[in-house]
Amino acid sequence: MTRRLRGVILAMTLAAIACTRGKSVGPRAIAPGDAVWFSAGLPADPTEAEEILARGGFNHVFLPALRVAREGGAWRVAQAPPPARPLAATPVVLIVEGDATLTGSLEPVAGDRLAASIGEELKRLLAAHGTAFGRVEGVHLDLPLSQAASETFGTFAAQLRSRVPANLFLTCSLRFAPTEKEREDFVKRTSGVDGFVAFVFGEGAGADPVTADALGKAWWSGYSPSARGEWTSASGSGSGTLTEKHLRALTDDARVTLGHDLSLRQEGVSGFIFRPSAPVEIAGSTFGVGDQISFRQPLLSELLYRFGSDLAGRRFVRGRLVVLDGASDSERIFTLEALSDVLLGRPLQPDLHVTVTAEASGVRIAAENRSFHVSVVSRTSNWVEVDVPSGHIRDVQLGGFDRYEVFDAEGHAVTPGRATRVRFYETLVGPKERIEDATILVRGRPPADCCRFRQHLLAAAGTELAGDWIAPPPPPPTPTPISRSKPGSKPKHRGH
Repeated sequence: MTRRLRGVILAMTLAAIACTRGKSVGPRAIAPGDAVWFSAGLPADPTEAEEILARGGFNHVFLPALRVAREGGAWRVAQAPPPARPLAATPVVLIVEGDATLTGSLEPVAGDRLAASIGEELKRLLAAHGTAFGRVEGVHLDLPLSQAASETFGTFAAQLRSRVPANLFLTCSLRFAPTEKEREDFVKRTSGVDGFVAFVFGEGAGADPVTADALGKAWWSGYSPSARGEWTSASGSGSGTLTEKHLRALTDDARVTLGHDLSLRQEGVSGFIFRPSAPVEIAGSTFGVGDQISFRQPLLSELLYRFGSDLAGRRFVRGRLVVLDGASDSERIFTLEALSDVLLGRPLQPDLHVTVTAEASGVRIAAENRSFHVSVVSRTSNWVEVDVPSGHIRDVQLGGFDRYEVFDAEGHAVTPGRATRVRFYETLVGPKERIEDATILVRGRPPADCCRFRQHLLAAAGTELAGDWIAPPPPPPTPTPISRSKPGSKPKHRGH
C-alpha cells in the first residue's frame, strides 16, 4: 500500500469518526399498533391467547422478564420464567418490573449500579431465553418514576440504554403529568428512553393524553381496567391486595355480604365492600368473620369512551395498551376475548341463555352466559323471573343463583304461600358462566305448558337488557301407537 493511499484511508477514517461523534443517536423506531400487557405472563398453553391476539389485530405483547427489588441495601434482579413456548407472530416487549422498595433509591451512584445489574441480567436472559419469548423488539421499564426523581431516573435510563442491544427500543411507564413548566426539563432528563406508556385510566393512572403527546416522543395510551381489592383483617391490619379472580368468587358466595362503597369519590370507578359471615376460603386466601374486603372496579363504559377520545388528534401516539391481570381469561372479569371484541367493534353484551322445564315435582331453571362479556356487579340489576300461574309454591332451591324474591301476579312482594312468581338474582354474570340449576318446588305436578319467564341484565358496557315474557316451547306430542295385524289375520268388523 502506497503512502498516499494510506493517507487517504486515514483521512476517511478520521472523518467518519468525527461525523459519528457529531451525530446523536436518535430514538429507536416504535411501530404503531395496539398492545396487551400480561402482568402474570401467558397461560401454560398460549395457543388460544395467540389466536385471540391475531384475531384482534394486536401488534405488541408486553411480558414480565425481570423483577427488581432492594434487599439489605443491595439490588436484587431476578428473571421471570419465559412462556411455555415462544409467541409465533406478535413481537414481544420485555418488562423490567420494580416494587415500592425502589422509591427514593435511585441516587446517581446507586442508579449506575442498578443499570449495570439490569444490563447484565438482561444479557444473560437474552442469551439463555431470548428466543423463548418470541421475537423481542424492546425493553420496558416499569419502575417508580416521579417528576422529583426524573433527573436521577434519566441518568439511570441513559446508563441502561448503553447496555440494551441497539436493535431494541427502551420505554418506561409514565404515571403522572409533568406541568407545562416541567416538560422541557423532563424531556431532556429522559432522553435515554425512546418512548412512554402513559397510564391514563385505571389503578395508578395519573398521566393525561395532552401532556403525553406534548413530550414529543412515541407513546402508548395505557389502561388498567382490572378490579383491585384491599383486604383488612378483623384486627384492622392490612392483609394484602386481591385481584379479579377473588372478586368473581366473592360475588358467588352466599356466606359473604355485599355493599356498595358510598365513600368512594373517584370518578369512573365503582366501589364494593364484602364482609364474610363465616370463614371463607377463596383462591388460596381464607377470609374470617370481621374481615373487610374493599374492591375498586373501573367502569367499562368509561373505558370504551376513553379508547376513542384519548387518541383523537394525538400526533405521537402509537396505539392503546391494556394491562390484563391473571394468567388466563378464567381468572379475569374483563377478558382478552372481550378486549378483542371491543377493538373489532363487536357487540359487548352478555348473552344469558335461559331454559325453564316443568318436571314431576317442580320447575327447573337453567342459565348460561354464552358470551365473554359480563354484567355489572349489582344485587338488584341482574335477574331471571319465572311465572308459576298455579301458585302452590312450597320451596325454592337457589342452585347457583345468589338470592331470590317472590311476588304475586301484579308484581307485589308477598309471602311464599301467596306467590306466583319467583325472581332469581345473580350479582355478577361472569364470562362464559354456567349458573347451577335452580328449582321451584310446587304442590302437585305443574302443567305441561309451565312456565313463562323473563330476564333483566345491566351489561358492564352500560347497556340495559330487559326481555319480555317468553313462553316455554310446547311439549312434544305423545306418539300414537301403531296397531299392527298379525300375518294372515282378518280385520274385525263392527256391526251397525
